[in-house]
Amino acid sequence: MTSTGRAAVLEQFGEGFTVREYPRPSAAPGGLVVQIETATVCGSDVHAWKGNLALDVSLPMILGHEMAGRIVEIGAGAEVDSVGQPVQVGDRVVWAHVPCGHCHECTVEMTPVLCANRYIGYLNDCSVPPHFTGTFAEYGVVRPDAGRVRIPDGVESAWASAGSCALRTVIKALDLAGPIDRDDTVVVQGAGPLGLFATALLSLHDPRRLVVVGGPSERLELASQWGATDTVLVDPADDPQRRIDEVMAITGRGASVAFELAGVPGVVGEGVQMMARHSRYVLLGTLGGPPQPVNVSTIVTRGIEVIGSMSGAIGDYHRALLALDRYQDRFDWSRMLGSTYDLEHLADAMDAMVSMREIKPVIDPRAAH
Repeated sequence: MTSTGRAAVLEQFGEGFTVREYPRPSAAPGGLVVQIETATVCGSDVHAWKGNLALDVSLPMILGHEMAGRIVEIGAGAEVDSVGQPVQVGDRVVWAHVPCGHCHECTVEMTPVLCANRYIGYLNDCSVPPHFTGTFAEYGVVRPDAGRVRIPDGVESAWASAGSCALRTVIKALDLAGPIDRDDTVVVQGAGPLGLFATALLSLHDPRRLVVVGGPSERLELASQWGATDTVLVDPADDPQRRIDEVMAITGRGASVAFELAGVPGVVGEGVQMMARHSRYVLLGTLGGPPQPVNVSTIVTRGIEVIGSMSGAIGDYHRALLALDRYQDRFDWSRMLGSTYDLEHLADAMDAMVSMREIKPVIDPRAAH
């Protein structure tokens, strides 16, 4: 290992990245230093890159928060992970954002993912030591108060990286949605990483109908292979009413449970019109963008329960890794992964995500440009 590490730094929203070197960090008591083995691009990274993420951000930034890192230094007292598994140098881990631990949401509501004071590394100024705030870098810093979980040996690093955000977010949302069984008609809006992970896990509940609304067509083909009973292609040139009518025809009375996982303008207003009476609509895909018009009278007259789901706690990270391990013979998780990019070509990876050429671009910070 060298005394410095490289990172792709965003200095202006929407612009390219500058690869810079910073001193290699040291592990604080209770913390870890990891060498990033694999990072993957998330839609939230794209929103932050464009400057329209609905969270506070501070330039310059090292984006990236989906990762698999191999431990290179363990601080005193950090010899076990958050679920009691021993860790040692060389083990791979994922880790979480850090709630403050002393606000109403943290201590009374017991919902640390809603903590308004959470430390979200990649949204912070990376010019301040220890510099390695995001994971599009050679090193990562696991803060002493950050949850962390060891990656099972049978889980590939790129799967774990994708699972550390998209899948743990889906697992949390499924918990909030409540029971889903053979009598339900489930609609998934979106066929990106969130939508595909949701499709896979929802298929395990064996609902009467599992309808994925999204695109492009090759993603819908993967959704079908991962358990969707029906798919509806989103053509931006089409009248949204066509999609609504198609979903209503497939389900008979609309969705008894639906998940908004697309994060595009107008998706919630459209989703409300797809709902059955006395149904549950879970929103988790939209983290930025302009306000969306919604027909509130439809929510009222159909008795729709609308549930917002944000992120996931460290236990959801753990359950995500267990799901990746347990169901890898049923779902080929690698089908979700795109090309591998080095730090110098991070902007190309972001563009591949924006243009929907790839579902989940992979970043290898160790790769030579």
